[in-house]
Amino acid sequence: MAPFNFDGYNAQVRPATALVVALGAVLAASAAAAPKPHAERAQSGDVEAVFSYTYDRAKFRFGGQRLTIKRLGETRFSARLRKPPLGGFNAQPARYFDHRPSVSISDLDGDGEPEVVLDLYWGGAHCCWYTQIYRYVDGRAGYRTNVHIWGNFSYVLADLEHDGKQELVTRDNRFSYAFSSFADSRWPVRILRYRQGGMTIVTRQYASEIRRDATALWHEALSRKKTRSNQGVIAAWAADQCMLGRCTQAFTTIDRLSRTGRIHGERTRVAYERRLRAFLARTGYR
Repeated sequence: MAPFNFDGYNAQVRPATALVVALGAVLAASAAAAPKPHAERAQSGDVEAVFSYTYDRAKFRFGGQRLTIKRLGETRFSARLRKPPLGGFNAQPARYFDHRPSVSISDLDGDGEPEVVLDLYWGGAHCCWYTQIYRYVDGRAGYRTNVHIWGNFSYVLADLEHDGKQELVTRDNRFSYAFSSFADSRWPVRILRYRQGGMTIVTRQYASEIRRDATALWHEALSRKKTRSNQGVIAAWAADQCMLGRCTQAFTTIDRLSRTGRIHGERTRVAYERRLRAFLARTGYR
Protein backbone atom coordinates (compact mmCIF):
# COMPACT_ATOMS: atom_id res chain seq x y z
CA MET A 1 0.00 0.00 0.00
CA ALA A 2 1.28 3.42 -0.93
CA PRO A 3 1.96 5.81 1.99
CA PHE A 4 -0.78 8.37 2.72
CA ASN A 5 -0.16 11.71 1.04
CA PHE A 6 -0.80 14.61 3.43
CA ASP A 7 -0.22 17.31 0.80
CA GLY A 8 -3.13 19.78 0.81
CA TYR A 9 -4.82 18.01 3.73
CA ASN A 10 -6.13 20.84 5.93
CA ALA A 11 -9.07 19.22 7.70
CA GLN A 12 -8.84 18.82 11.46
CA VAL A 13 -7.91 15.30 12.49
CA ARG A 14 -10.23 13.81 15.07
CA PRO A 15 -8.65 12.60 18.37
CA ALA A 16 -9.11 8.89 17.60
CA THR A 17 -7.60 9.34 14.15
CA ALA A 18 -4.76 11.39 15.61
CA LEU A 19 -4.03 8.60 18.09
CA VAL A 20 -3.87 6.02 15.31
CA VAL A 21 -1.56 8.25 13.26
CA ALA A 22 0.67 8.96 16.26
CA LEU A 23 0.79 5.27 17.24
CA GLY A 24 1.68 4.32 13.70
CA ALA A 25 4.50 6.85 13.71
CA VAL A 26 5.85 5.43 17.00
CA LEU A 27 5.72 1.87 15.71
CA ALA A 28 7.44 2.89 12.48
CA ALA A 29 10.18 4.69 14.42
CA SER A 30 10.61 1.69 16.72
CA ALA A 31 10.91 -0.65 13.77
CA ALA A 32 13.47 1.63 12.16
CA ALA A 33 15.46 1.84 15.39
CA ALA A 34 15.31 -1.89 16.20
CA PRO A 35 18.77 -3.47 16.47
CA LYS A 36 19.70 -5.18 13.23
CA PRO A 37 20.76 -8.86 13.38
CA HIS A 38 24.03 -9.89 11.79
CA ALA A 39 25.77 -13.22 11.28
CA GLU A 40 29.36 -13.89 10.21
CA ARG A 41 30.28 -17.35 9.01
CA ALA A 42 33.53 -19.20 8.51
CA GLN A 43 34.21 -22.76 7.38
CA SER A 44 37.30 -24.89 6.95
CA GLY A 45 37.00 -28.58 6.18
CA ASP A 46 34.65 -30.20 8.67
CA VAL A 47 34.49 -27.18 10.98
CA GLU A 48 31.94 -24.38 10.63
CA ALA A 49 31.54 -21.35 12.92
CA VAL A 50 28.77 -18.76 13.07
CA PHE A 51 29.14 -15.55 15.05
CA SER A 52 25.79 -13.81 15.44
CA TYR A 53 24.94 -10.48 17.09
CA THR A 54 22.71 -7.44 16.85
CA TYR A 55 23.79 -3.88 16.22
CA ASP A 56 21.91 -0.87 17.52
CA ARG A 57 23.08 1.91 15.24
CA ALA A 58 21.41 4.66 17.29
CA LYS A 59 23.19 3.62 20.48
CA PHE A 60 26.29 2.27 18.69
CA ARG A 61 26.01 -0.90 20.75
CA PHE A 62 26.23 -4.59 19.99
CA GLY A 63 24.17 -7.24 21.76
CA GLY A 64 23.20 -10.91 21.76
CA GLN A 65 26.70 -12.02 20.75
CA ARG A 66 26.73 -15.80 20.30
CA LEU A 67 29.24 -18.20 18.81
CA THR A 68 28.16 -21.60 17.46
CA ILE A 69 30.66 -24.19 16.26
CA LYS A 70 29.78 -27.30 14.28
CA ARG A 71 32.18 -30.15 13.66
CA LEU A 72 31.29 -32.92 11.24
CA GLY A 73 27.81 -31.42 11.05
CA GLU A 74 27.21 -31.68 14.79
CA THR A 75 26.99 -28.66 17.09
CA ARG A 76 29.88 -28.98 19.56
CA PHE A 77 29.76 -25.50 21.03
CA SER A 78 27.10 -22.80 21.31
CA ALA A 79 27.07 -20.04 23.88
CA ARG A 80 26.59 -16.33 24.30
CA LEU A 81 29.75 -14.36 24.81
CA ARG A 82 30.67 -13.29 28.30
CA LYS A 83 31.46 -9.69 29.10
CA PRO A 84 34.88 -8.53 27.87
CA PRO A 85 37.80 -9.02 30.28
CA LEU A 86 39.25 -6.33 32.53
CA GLY A 87 36.14 -4.20 32.64
CA GLY A 88 35.54 -3.81 28.91
CA PHE A 89 31.98 -2.69 28.35
CA ASN A 90 30.92 -4.28 25.05
CA ALA A 91 32.22 -7.15 22.90
CA GLN A 92 32.41 -5.45 19.52
CA PRO A 93 33.16 -7.41 16.32
CA ALA A 94 36.48 -6.79 14.61
CA ARG A 95 34.60 -6.46 11.34
CA TYR A 96 33.41 -3.00 12.34
CA PHE A 97 36.80 -1.62 13.36
CA ASP A 98 39.45 -3.46 11.39
CA HIS A 99 37.53 -4.22 8.19
CA ARG A 100 38.20 -7.93 8.42
CA PRO A 101 36.12 -10.94 9.49
CA SER A 102 35.50 -11.24 13.21
CA VAL A 103 35.47 -15.04 13.08
CA SER A 104 37.93 -17.21 11.19
CA ILE A 105 39.19 -20.77 11.24
CA SER A 106 42.90 -21.58 11.10
CA ASP A 107 45.14 -24.45 12.16
CA LEU A 108 47.35 -22.30 14.39
CA ASP A 109 49.51 -25.10 15.78
CA GLY A 110 49.71 -27.26 12.65
CA ASP A 111 48.28 -30.37 14.30
CA GLY A 112 45.63 -30.95 11.62
CA GLU A 113 42.74 -29.75 13.81
CA PRO A 114 41.76 -26.14 13.03
CA GLU A 115 41.05 -23.61 15.76
CA VAL A 116 38.16 -21.15 15.67
CA VAL A 117 39.47 -17.62 16.15
CA LEU A 118 37.17 -14.81 17.29
CA ASP A 119 38.63 -11.28 17.16
CA LEU A 120 36.90 -8.64 19.28
CA TYR A 121 37.23 -5.09 20.53
CA TRP A 122 35.89 -3.96 23.89
CA GLY A 123 35.50 -0.24 23.30
CA GLY A 124 37.35 2.91 24.21
CA ALA A 125 39.34 5.59 22.43
CA HIS A 126 41.82 3.08 21.00
CA CYS A 127 41.76 0.09 23.28
CA CYS A 128 41.45 -2.79 23.52
CA TRP A 129 41.68 -5.71 21.12
CA TYR A 130 41.33 -9.26 22.39
CA THR A 131 41.02 -12.70 20.81
CA GLN A 132 39.16 -15.81 21.90
CA ILE A 133 40.62 -19.02 20.48
CA TYR A 134 38.46 -22.16 20.56
CA ARG A 135 40.37 -25.44 20.51
CA TYR A 136 38.71 -28.80 19.92
CA VAL A 137 39.17 -31.35 22.67
CA ASP A 138 38.31 -34.99 22.02
CA GLY A 139 35.36 -36.41 23.87
CA ARG A 140 32.39 -34.69 25.45
CA ALA A 141 34.25 -31.48 26.25
CA GLY A 142 33.91 -30.13 22.72
CA TYR A 143 35.76 -26.81 22.56
CA ARG A 144 37.84 -25.04 25.18
CA THR A 145 38.55 -21.33 25.10
CA ASN A 146 41.74 -19.33 25.46
CA VAL A 147 41.46 -15.52 25.76
CA HIS A 148 44.38 -13.27 24.88
CA ILE A 149 44.35 -9.49 25.36
CA TRP A 150 46.39 -7.55 22.80
CA GLY A 151 45.74 -4.00 23.98
CA ASN A 152 45.89 -1.12 21.51
CA PHE A 153 46.92 -3.41 18.68
CA SER A 154 45.57 -6.43 16.98
CA TYR A 155 47.86 -8.97 15.25
CA VAL A 156 48.55 -10.67 11.95
CA LEU A 157 49.05 -14.36 11.30
CA ALA A 158 52.27 -15.30 9.53
CA ASP A 159 54.00 -18.62 8.91
CA LEU A 160 57.45 -17.20 9.61
CA GLU A 161 59.22 -20.57 9.47
CA HIS A 162 57.24 -21.91 6.49
CA ASP A 163 56.39 -25.04 8.45
CA GLY A 164 52.61 -24.87 8.32
CA LYS A 165 52.40 -23.41 11.82
CA GLN A 166 51.20 -19.87 12.32
CA GLU A 167 52.91 -17.20 14.39
CA LEU A 168 50.98 -14.21 15.72
CA VAL A 169 52.82 -10.95 15.08
CA THR A 170 51.89 -7.86 17.09
CA ARG A 171 53.41 -4.99 19.13
CA ASP A 172 54.29 -4.74 22.82
CA ASN A 173 51.44 -2.66 24.20
CA ARG A 174 53.33 -1.94 27.45
CA PHE A 175 55.24 0.84 25.68
CA SER A 176 52.05 2.90 25.25
CA TYR A 177 52.44 6.19 27.13
CA ALA A 178 55.63 4.94 28.81
CA PHE A 179 57.85 7.72 27.41
CA SER A 180 55.53 10.05 25.52
CA SER A 181 51.94 10.52 24.44
CA PHE A 182 50.22 7.66 22.65
CA ALA A 183 50.62 9.43 19.30
CA ASP A 184 54.38 9.70 19.82
CA SER A 185 54.81 6.24 21.37
CA ARG A 186 56.24 3.35 19.40
CA TRP A 187 56.28 -0.35 20.21
CA PRO A 188 58.80 -3.12 19.55
CA VAL A 189 57.70 -6.10 17.53
CA ARG A 190 56.25 -9.01 19.50
CA ILE A 191 55.77 -12.53 18.17
CA LEU A 192 53.70 -15.20 19.88
CA ARG A 193 53.09 -18.87 19.23
CA TYR A 194 49.89 -20.79 20.00
CA ARG A 195 50.47 -24.38 21.05
CA GLN A 196 48.22 -26.81 22.95
CA GLY A 197 45.81 -24.14 24.08
CA GLY A 198 48.32 -21.55 25.31
CA MET A 199 50.31 -18.56 24.07
CA THR A 200 54.09 -18.28 24.31
CA ILE A 201 56.23 -15.24 23.48
CA VAL A 202 58.92 -16.30 20.98
CA THR A 203 60.10 -12.96 19.56
CA ARG A 204 63.81 -13.57 20.23
CA GLN A 205 63.74 -16.58 17.90
CA TYR A 206 63.16 -14.28 14.91
CA ALA A 207 66.21 -12.05 14.68
CA SER A 208 65.47 -11.00 11.09
CA GLU A 209 62.06 -9.65 12.10
CA ILE A 210 63.59 -7.79 15.03
CA ARG A 211 66.33 -6.27 12.88
CA ARG A 212 63.78 -5.13 10.31
CA ASP A 213 61.72 -3.48 13.04
CA ALA A 214 64.76 -1.86 14.65
CA THR A 215 65.89 -0.36 11.34
CA ALA A 216 62.49 1.25 10.75
CA LEU A 217 62.39 2.67 14.29
CA TRP A 218 65.93 4.03 14.01
CA HIS A 219 65.17 5.94 10.83
CA GLU A 220 61.96 7.34 12.27
CA ALA A 221 63.64 8.47 15.49
CA LEU A 222 66.42 10.38 13.74
CA SER A 223 64.11 11.94 11.16
CA ARG A 224 61.81 13.55 13.73
CA LYS A 225 62.12 17.28 14.24
CA LYS A 226 62.88 18.62 17.71
CA THR A 227 59.33 19.94 18.00
CA ARG A 228 58.16 16.34 18.37
CA SER A 229 59.37 13.86 20.97
CA ASN A 230 61.34 10.84 19.75
CA GLN A 231 61.98 9.34 23.19
CA GLY A 232 59.22 6.77 22.72
CA VAL A 233 60.66 5.71 19.37
CA ILE A 234 64.16 5.31 20.80
CA ALA A 235 62.75 3.27 23.69
CA ALA A 236 61.17 0.76 21.28
CA TRP A 237 64.41 0.67 19.25
CA ALA A 238 66.40 -0.05 22.42
CA ALA A 239 64.07 -2.94 23.26
CA ASP A 240 64.71 -4.46 19.82
CA GLN A 241 68.46 -4.04 20.32
CA CYS A 242 68.29 -5.76 23.70
CA MET A 243 66.47 -8.72 22.16
CA LEU A 244 69.34 -8.95 19.68
CA GLY A 245 71.86 -9.03 22.53
CA ARG A 246 73.03 -5.44 21.97
CA CYS A 247 71.72 -3.75 25.08
CA THR A 248 75.08 -2.30 26.18
CA GLN A 249 75.83 -0.91 22.73
CA ALA A 250 72.32 0.52 22.52
CA PHE A 251 72.73 2.54 25.71
CA THR A 252 76.14 3.78 24.60
CA THR A 253 74.51 5.05 21.42
CA ILE A 254 71.59 6.58 23.34
CA ASP A 255 73.95 8.45 25.66
CA ARG A 256 75.91 9.82 22.71
CA LEU A 257 72.78 10.92 20.88
CA SER A 258 71.33 12.51 24.01
CA ARG A 259 74.45 14.57 24.66
CA THR A 260 74.33 15.94 21.12
CA GLY A 261 70.62 16.77 21.28
CA ARG A 262 69.47 14.05 18.86
CA ILE A 263 67.09 12.60 21.44
CA HIS A 264 64.43 15.02 22.59
CA GLY A 265 61.25 14.93 24.61
CA GLU A 266 59.77 15.67 28.02
CA ARG A 267 62.53 14.06 30.09
CA THR A 268 66.08 15.24 30.58
CA ARG A 269 68.94 13.07 29.36
CA VAL A 270 69.70 11.59 32.79
CA ALA A 271 66.06 11.05 33.75
CA TYR A 272 65.25 9.47 30.38
CA GLU A 273 68.14 7.02 30.42
CA ARG A 274 67.46 6.05 34.03
CA ARG A 275 63.79 5.43 33.33
CA LEU A 276 64.53 3.50 30.15
CA ARG A 277 66.96 1.15 31.87
CA ALA A 278 64.48 0.45 34.65
CA PHE A 279 61.59 -0.02 32.24
CA LEU A 280 63.44 -2.47 29.99
CA ALA A 281 64.55 -4.47 33.03
CA ARG A 282 60.99 -4.56 34.44
CA THR A 283 59.50 -5.68 31.13
CA GLY A 284 62.06 -8.43 30.58
CA TYR A 285 64.13 -6.93 27.78
CA ARG A 286 67.34 -6.57 29.83
